[in-house]
Amino acid sequence: MKRPGGELSKRNLDLTLIIDKSSSMTENGKMASLNSACHEAVPFIKKVQEENPSASIRINTLTFSHGASWINKEPIPAEKFEWKEIVADPIPKGNGNNKLEIVFFIDTSGSMTAKIESVKESCVNFANSIENQGLKVKLGLVGFDIGGYRGNPSSLFKVYNLSKYTIGVWDLAEPSVFKNNIQELCVGIFGGCGCYLANQDTIDMFPYVKSVFGEGSKRILVVISDEIGDASGLDAIVQTLNEASITTYVLGVSYRDAHKQMAQRTGGEFWDILECNGTADFSSLLVNNVAETIGREAKKTLSDGTISNGTDLGAAIRLLTERIKLENMPARCLPPVSVLISDGLPTDDYKTALEVFNNEPWAKKMVRLAIAIGDDCDMNVMQEFINNKEVKSLKASNAGQLTKYLKFCSTVVLKNVSNPANTSHRFDIPEYIETSPNEKKW
Repeated sequence: MKRPGGELSKRNLDLTLIIDKSSSMTENGKMASLNSACHEAVPFIKKVQEENPSASIRINTLTFSHGASWINKEPIPAEKFEWKEIVADPIPKGNGNNKLEIVFFIDTSGSMTAKIESVKESCVNFANSIENQGLKVKLGLVGFDIGGYRGNPSSLFKVYNLSKYTIGVWDLAEPSVFKNNIQELCVGIFGGCGCYLANQDTIDMFPYVKSVFGEGSKRILVVISDEIGDASGLDAIVQTLNEASITTYVLGVSYRDAHKQMAQRTGGEFWDILECNGTADFSSLLVNNVAETIGREAKKTLSDGTISNGTDLGAAIRLLTERIKLENMPARCLPPVSVLISDGLPTDDYKTALEVFNNEPWAKKMVRLAIAIGDDCDMNVMQEFINNKEVKSLKASNAGQLTKYLKFCSTVVLKNVSNPANTSHRFDIPEYIETSPNEKKW
């Protein structure tokens, strides 16, 4: 079809790259490889445009992590498009997910007599608060003191007699179990003679504290003590904590620097325990300060008030849904093409968003592709996005495969869709692309 004057009438073809930029994409150079692959794909897209004058290829880039956003407000014509580097979210200290392990390290010496019951009740309130924030959390407990174990034998915890201190160690457990474990704690159970962090003789407790934590989680230590020693063991303690990626929050005393330094040098915060008295004050400190601070580090509250855990595919799908509504699309269009690229699992309600998306007329016509990066991506989720049994999701195990899959999407698929003579838009998806045997696998 030609416009008046003999000029060829073009039909818009929108290509949308939906890119996961969550913190896990920083690992093993995945985001750097993706940026490089996209740079290499752009010339191929421009060549397809040159060879198909009847189509006007326009490119969108949509990123998601904590929420989702368009890189450009409007699609950019292929001949003018230049790839903009995408920066993945930084990896939080410890790791990049929202699974938490929190260990309480509590002074049970005689000076805690007036505080211990309030501390225990506040720890229960803390567990409730963390649990209510929707975090995957396990809680552990270590009691410490000088003098030796004075209780009856128990299967609930292990007792260790160290160079000077005695400690009791409760394993990590679900919040409901932790609430029972904390009731076992009492003043004098491990001696009652004093707790003087961070003296030289307190160093050997921390390898045991470290051993409570498991693998693959964000590690938090909460120290509660109303006595303080000197800083002779501080450097060694901080080194142990930092090597294990343990962020430390301290409810301690401020007239010496050891407690403050332990918190600050491991990336945590310090609060003065001597300014708190009774259950109400301790709960306020633990719940309103410590629990909320830890919660904010593990997730983010978005501008609309919703909570994000870091891989919000549903948020991206909702933005794409708005873009392809009939009233927002040009009058003359070829079926749009969307390519989802991700290395992980969605952390929001993507299923509801996808159900709404699938009902849009242009979503039903859309050619959808998906490239999974590495072994941790849920291939079922990628296939749900594609919504077509005949089109299988692609899996890139290294940078070479990622580049070749993107080139496939940029040439074979776009050529197919932009060809006015081809109305079926059928193409063969490569099951596997061979790359150099020297390519490092993600």
